[in-house]
Amino acid sequence: MRSVSGSRVAAALTALFLLAGCGGASSGGLGSTLPKQTNGATGSVRFAITVPPKTASSGRSPAYVSPATQSMTIAVLQGTTNVLNQTVGLTSSSTGCTSSAASTTCTLELSLNAGSYTASITTYDGANGTGNALSTAQSVAFTVTANQSTLVPLTLSGIPTAIQVSSAGTNAVDVVAQDADGNFIVGAGAPTFTASASSGPALATIVQPTASHPNLISFVQASPTVSGTETFAVAASYPAGESNACTQTGAVCSLSSAMTAKIPAPMAMVANQSHNTVLGYTLPLTSATQSPAVSIGLNNPEYLAEDASGNVFAANLGGPTIVLEIPPPYTAATVTNSLGNNDALQMALAPNGDLALANVGDGSLYAPPYTAAPTALSNGLSSPYGVAFDASNNLYFGNNGAVTLAMLAPPYTGAPTTVSLSSYADGLTVSGTTLFVGENADVDIFSLPLTASSTPIATLSSGISRVFRSAVDASGNLWVANQHGGASNEGSIEEFTKPFSTGEIPAVRISMPVGGGSTSYNPWGIAFDAAGNLYVTNTYGGTGNGGLLEFSPPITSASKPTVAIETANLYNLYDLVITRPPLSVTP
Repeated sequence: MRSVSGSRVAAALTALFLLAGCGGASSGGLGSTLPKQTNGATGSVRFAITVPPKTASSGRSPAYVSPATQSMTIAVLQGTTNVLNQTVGLTSSSTGCTSSAASTTCTLELSLNAGSYTASITTYDGANGTGNALSTAQSVAFTVTANQSTLVPLTLSGIPTAIQVSSAGTNAVDVVAQDADGNFIVGAGAPTFTASASSGPALATIVQPTASHPNLISFVQASPTVSGTETFAVAASYPAGESNACTQTGAVCSLSSAMTAKIPAPMAMVANQSHNTVLGYTLPLTSATQSPAVSIGLNNPEYLAEDASGNVFAANLGGPTIVLEIPPPYTAATVTNSLGNNDALQMALAPNGDLALANVGDGSLYAPPYTAAPTALSNGLSSPYGVAFDASNNLYFGNNGAVTLAMLAPPYTGAPTTVSLSSYADGLTVSGTTLFVGENADVDIFSLPLTASSTPIATLSSGISRVFRSAVDASGNLWVANQHGGASNEGSIEEFTKPFSTGEIPAVRISMPVGGGSTSYNPWGIAFDAAGNLYVTNTYGGTGNGGLLEFSPPITSASKPTVAIETANLYNLYDLVITRPPLSVTP
């Protein structure tokens, strides 16, 4: 389990029956004698229990005895006949007890006839069986064999009076039971825990505790991702073969309040260039006059990217180029860095967190946490425009100076792998093992990883004119933001369907301006949310000269925006990302 320690943690202990063949008997207290049974051969029974000090640390041991233990009750039955019913003290001053710095050990010895018995033991934090019950062993069966010694281990189950949950890292919690005196019940004699979904949408799957981590519960974000709040209950129980302490008076075997998991609603983050802001709109959009939920200042922002943790990165056009990192909930930028006078053209994030920019004349590479100066990349690059990473952290640049595609393998210092393109590259999109190169007049499609002999598996050219951004839907079909072209050279949105073929005619073509209350045109950014809604940023037209459009599925050539925001807040919209807010679990 995760580390659980401190002066309030129950420590190692010993509680057992020792059955030894001998004469003699025991009576009312520890170390005293009882009247000897005379109706058969007898054996000696010794009860030994060790109480750990209150400064003990956690540990796994044969039984649970709380450091607060002061006394215990013992009942022994043969069938339904009571053989022994006794209360004994368990302190350093009690008869039959010895004490050291490490523990207090107490022993009770008695004589029993050969036969089968059951015993029940309960410990208390007060003298003479008073106060709070701390641990118990109920109806423990054992057998006395005449003239033979038998050792019967006994596990006391701690009686929970509270279940405590604390953070154990990202989306994981430690769950532990506490006895009436606040000591953690751990090791053998501790309950096991089970978490279950209680209410709300299915945001996460539960990873239950294991034998090696008996107190650890973790949560994995479900796929597809949905937003909302989900609650989870936690129940304690006892393994088979141990006393069920949850049935004891005063036992509390569930959380007093449920754990909460949250995934905030996604946002459409847009580069609002002419108003010098990065804006975030909560999704799905609600009205044409919807105000942005967040606004981050940046001079001339044009390029956005997002990592797997939902952090959004923004860069501006024109020098000096500034790179911002905007983490959830996107209310402020936490990391800034500058490229001096380099002009950033596009950027991308690798699975390992590396951030690459295609600049005028070269490339730049940042390593997390992005506070150091970037590494300049120039080997094999010629006026790069368009950049992307694949799942293996290979880095791709579209070389407009040479009309080629270049791949740099980590650590990006060797000679690149280079192949020819159909026309100048404007934007790169990776989906699985497929790379889509949006170009001036075509979309070239390559299988990854790239080799020196790679050629496009298909080239799409129908209506293509400047594809800066493209998106792949849940079915693997390609949607392109075709900035020019269309009926009036004002751009279009086009869908090309798998398996893709050279000369393919788009299955969907929506010309801009699309109407339905929308007047903006020349699309740049395009992206889907988890619900299948399509979002587009238009760079011109509209009330404020730009717009954010939402299309709800199913999307056809006749589709109109479900919502189109074209307010004075928006002026020259370029890049667009749909945020993926991470799951967060609150104990």
